[in-house]
Amino acid sequence: MDSKPPAGGFVLGRMTLQQAISQVTEVYLHLHGKMQKKRLIHTVQSAPDRVSDWIPLYLERVKARDVKTETLAVARRYLVKVEPVLGHLAISVITTRHIADYLATLAGTPRTQQATRSVLLDFFREAIAAGWRADNPVAPTRSERVETQRGRLSLEHFKAIHRWSAANQPAWATRAIELAIVTAQRRADIAAMLFSQTRDGHLWIEQGKGGAKVAIPLGLRLDAVGLTVGDVVARCRDGVLSRYLVHHTAHTGRAKPGSKVRDTTIGQAFAEARDAAGVTVKGKTPPTFHELRSLSLRLYHDQGINAQALAGHKSADMTSVYRDVRGDEWVKVSI
Repeated sequence: MDSKPPAGGFVLGRMTLQQAISQVTEVYLHLHGKMQKKRLIHTVQSAPDRVSDWIPLYLERVKARDVKTETLAVARRYLVKVEPVLGHLAISVITTRHIADYLATLAGTPRTQQATRSVLLDFFREAIAAGWRADNPVAPTRSERVETQRGRLSLEHFKAIHRWSAANQPAWATRAIELAIVTAQRRADIAAMLFSQTRDGHLWIEQGKGGAKVAIPLGLRLDAVGLTVGDVVARCRDGVLSRYLVHHTAHTGRAKPGSKVRDTTIGQAFAEARDAAGVTVKGKTPPTFHELRSLSLRLYHDQGINAQALAGHKSADMTSVYRDVRGDEWVKVSI
């Protein structure tokens, strides 16, 4: 470096005053997250500890957990939006203020804000585990409270929807609704149910979300609708050869008789039946297929059946009926 100062300048140690000001400014912008554009220094140094460097490594760690495709897609979708804002910063210098300021830009979309915070919380948790930093800057932050606006499904609503479906929709749509109300399982699990899962007097379900394993007696009866699990399984058997309880019985688009009905298609069919039956909840968005699970659990609870075990939820307070065995054993629902 030429230590001779330019005209009108002077040297501070080994650099000129102008050079010192430039470097201090660069550091200030870097620490306060104001360097929105990637600078030449980043290309030259190719710093391996930036947020943008950790993103692909984090996604690989998420993928290694064997999570659902949608879970990985959600993480990627939110991080793509984070990267232009925070990606250029070293992950070790990210502060709670950085995170809070970013979340504040999402204040108009509380659900997005909440989901983004959740992804970032896990993002930095994994960074800690990998030794990239010592603490989680997301933990102290708060997101806006999101009130559930979806309307609850009542028994009367269910009966109206079921009636319309039975009279107007393909058999698989009605069977899906019936399976949901008598088993209290999620839409994706209902779409995946196989006839081979019915054995030894039970319907054996390994839930996709959470991985709980629940064995539901075929004799379990939901008094409010007058059906047992076995009744509905029997109704799923028809003249079409299929592995799936909920299956197409005719050619529909690219779907063939006997093929699985996608869970999104089940949800759409329910919405059609709901709207046609005139089911609305004042001041709320219309109940979705998922509300069948909630209604089922409420009805079974009123009937005296252990809804916690049926849902596949873990609870330290109910170990006598639902023991946390780390997913290695089946839990049978008592009736």
